Formats: sequence, structure tokens, C-alpha cells
Amino acid sequence: MAFSAFSQPITNYLIKHYSMKANAATDLANIFSGTSSFSPVVGAFVADAFCGRFRILLFGTIAGFLGMVAITLTATIHQLKPPSCGVLARQAGTCAGPSGLQRAVLYIAMGLLVVGTGATSPTSLPFGADQFDERRHKEGLRRYYSGYYVFTMMATFLALTVIAYVQDKVSWGLGFAIPTALMLATFVVFLVGTPWYVYVPPEGSIFASVARVAVASCRKWRLRLPHPNDAQRQEALLYSDPPPAAGRVVVFRLPLTLQLSFLNKAAIVTDADEKRPDGFPARPWKLCSVQQVEEVKCIVKIIPIWISGVLWFIGMVEISNYTFLQVLTMDLHMGKSFSIPPVSIFAIFYLSVALFLPIYELLIAPVAQRLTKTEGGLTLLQRQGVGLAISVLPFVIAAMVERRRRDSALGHGGTSPLSVFLVAPQLVVMGLSAAFSMVGQMEFYNTQFPHQMRTLGNAAFYCAQGAGNYLATLVVNVVNARTRRRGGGGWVSDDINAGRLDYFYYAMAVLGAVNLVYFLVCSNFYRYKDQ
Repeated sequence: MAFSAFSQPITNYLIKHYSMKANAATDLANIFSGTSSFSPVVGAFVADAFCGRFRILLFGTIAGFLGMVAITLTATIHQLKPPSCGVLARQAGTCAGPSGLQRAVLYIAMGLLVVGTGATSPTSLPFGADQFDERRHKEGLRRYYSGYYVFTMMATFLALTVIAYVQDKVSWGLGFAIPTALMLATFVVFLVGTPWYVYVPPEGSIFASVARVAVASCRKWRLRLPHPNDAQRQEALLYSDPPPAAGRVVVFRLPLTLQLSFLNKAAIVTDADEKRPDGFPARPWKLCSVQQVEEVKCIVKIIPIWISGVLWFIGMVEISNYTFLQVLTMDLHMGKSFSIPPVSIFAIFYLSVALFLPIYELLIAPVAQRLTKTEGGLTLLQRQGVGLAISVLPFVIAAMVERRRRDSALGHGGTSPLSVFLVAPQLVVMGLSAAFSMVGQMEFYNTQFPHQMRTLGNAAFYCAQGAGNYLATLVVNVVNARTRRRGGGGWVSDDINAGRLDYFYYAMAVLGAVNLVYFLVCSNFYRYKDQ
């Protein structure tokens, strides 16, 4: 909630409260958003390779809390914010901008939030999953993933409604102080459970392991694999790590598979391969274990599915960005005297996800399980596929709504009298898509990455989200380049009344359909790590 309370209205805060120019505020917001999306990779690497999930989660929570405290101070202490500026002066560009000290405090606060996000985003979900025995508590683990996402969506919903209203109608300082206080309270609760947590130790850098398997398999490319059609007999003749020392946590061991069998050559033992007294290879760049090979395979096999997730996030970003532009030209009143902040309309999306997930788990999944004989009703890939299929519909609905909104706006001087809640259906349906796709992706990455690399798997989800943010801009630029008319703009114009946003929505629906076909092809060849 704390991160959403700042990240969602950041552009509005920088323009209205910090007197920044619109372009400067947008650029800073984009840098903050993009850096926040990719920072979990660093946090995941440090957690898996050196410090473990608990320590990184603890560090990130402290950094995020300090960042929110600093943000709250920028909104309350007069010396840390520029002089207040009226609407007319802001439009004329005569407002006094922030001083060097004020910028420094703001940038430090945003940097702490990025560090906090980079540390907590990839570790919070996997650390919770570590408390389950993956083999004995599959049903509980599956419900944990859904429950985690329900609470995440509800927190964002509150940030977009209650907190956004306080920020817009009461004060920015109070709007930041409330989630900061809640963050402190939950941190205290988190610390109380410290003696009872299950801690998974770091296993070293997976990136080094990937490089070693690639090099070793290339060096032995001329060698033939024993029993190429029998995985069990082949594994018996390849190198495996010695049993773990006493007191060391035993990680989930992966059996040898015949997919990507070229990589299996990295585990072929030759006369030139020497072993240390402890049983490990003397030259790890020439000989790798079956466990290392299978860990690399897990990552390689996930990449095509991850690309499909990136394409889904592109659609998510596009419908979010341009629904917001639609909202700015519509009637924001809810009743005669109450008007909602424009950003609050997205609470519909988060609420639909939060409401549908329990319905799915309690009502739909049991019925589907009896029909399909599959635990949970749908496999992880089937769940993502349903989400991708549904993701085409919001763009079709949005295109029809946009045509009506545009005609109304052009007939009323540029601002439509239509209610802002006309865009609710496209947000609700996109929420249903997210309930299948986003939760499916998160659970897929966390279960299909090796057990000790769950942190990296969770980071893959946030990287897909960050890549979707960046590529969404590229998609718009390509569409505009292809549709630009002589002397005019393309379908996605700065003035949406002058463009053809409805055509763009239809184009995104086509992209969603293409992504669905691509995903179906990739999922047909995918084999789960325990198969």
C-alpha cells in the first residue's frame, strides 16, 4: 500500500506539490517506475547468492519505511517543498521550482523506495512460500499464492480510493503518513514471527552456474550421451553432487530430463575430469552436476513463457494509460456533489481481481478439479492461457466505449458529459484476465524455478512487468509511425479526440490474439520441472 500510495499519483504530486514542469515530472516518474521494476533482479541475485531471503526482506522493509518517512516529510515540512502555486501560475509556467536541497531530499527518498522495492518485491512471496513443504502442502501453497495476490490487490485498492481521496481532498502529508504508519505496524508484526520462520540458505550465484553449464557442454559437444532415450540410466552414469554435509539444508533435487539434452553433456565424466577430496569437481568450468544442468534447463524453458507474459503486460500498460486519458475527458461525478480523483477509477480493476480470486478458489476451482482431475482445476499454464484469452475482450470493449466517448466529446467542445463509470466494464474484464494471468505467472515462476532460486523466479515476474512498461512506449511509437496522416498525428495522438484511440484498441486486441496463439504453441512443448 505504501509504495502504491506514492507511485500511483507520483506525476500529479510532482506537478502540483513540487511545481515541476509536466515533461520533467513525467520523465522522473518514468525513471522511477522503470528502475523500480528492474531493481528486484538485483535484490533476487543478492538474496539467492549471498544473504538469503529473510535478511534482504528485512533490509528492504527498513529502506522502504525510511523512504516513505522522507516522502512524508517532503509533503509536510515547508523547507523541504517549493512555495505553493496556484493553477493559473502553474499553467503560465511561473511557479518557483524546487531548490537543490528539496530535489536532493526527494531523490534520496525515491532512491530508498527503489531499494526497498528491489529488496522486498522478489523476497516477500518466496519467503512465505518457504514456510510450506512443497511436496506435502501443494494445495496450501497454491492457496497461499492466490491469498497473497488478494491482499496485494486490496492494498492497492485502498491506496487508490481512501488514500487517494485523502491526498486529493485533505493533504498530501496525511495521505503519505497513513500508509507509512501502517507499514511500521506490519513490520513489527513481521519481526514477532522471527523465531519460528523457516530460513533457506543462499546457494550461490545462478548466473555463474548458467555460464559453467554452457561452457562445459560446449567443450564436450563431440561426446555422445549414454542411453540417450533413458533418463534414469543416463543420470546414473553422469556426475551428481555428493550428499550434503550434516546440518546443511537439503534442497529439492531435480531428476535428469531429456529435454535440451545437449546441456546434459556438461555432466559427462571423462578421464580428464578431476574431483576434490570432498567429491566436488576440481575444475567446475569443465564438469557440472546433474542438478546444475537441470537448474539451467528450468531457466531456459521458462524464457518463451516469460516473453508471452511481457506481451500481456504491454496490453495491461496500454489499457491503463489510455483509460486514464479517457477518464480525464469524462464526467468524474459520483452523485450530484461528489467527484472522484481520476486515478481512483483504477480501483475497479484491483477490486475485481480481489473479489474474483476467492470466488475462483472456493467455487470454480473445486468444480473444475472434479471435471479435469487436475489439482486446483487448471494447470499453471492453463490458468495463464485462460487469462490471455480473456485479455482480448477488454480492448474490444474499450474500442466501443472510446468511439462513443469520442463522438460525445467532439459534440460538446472536447469534454464528454458521459459518466466516467462507462469505462468500468473494460477494467472489470481486464481484472478477470489478471486474476488468471498475473497470479498464474507469479505461481508459475515461483514453482518452476528451482526451489533455492524462488527469489529470482519472483524477480522474473517484475522484470516482465518492467519490460512491458518500456515496450508499451515502443508499440505506441510504431503504431503512430504507421498510421500518421499528412500534416496530422497517428491513431494515438496527444489529443485523444483528434486521434483514433478506438482503432488502436482494436490493434491491441489483435496483438493479444497473436500472443495467445504464441503461448499455446510454447506451452505445448513445455514440460514441468517435476515431470
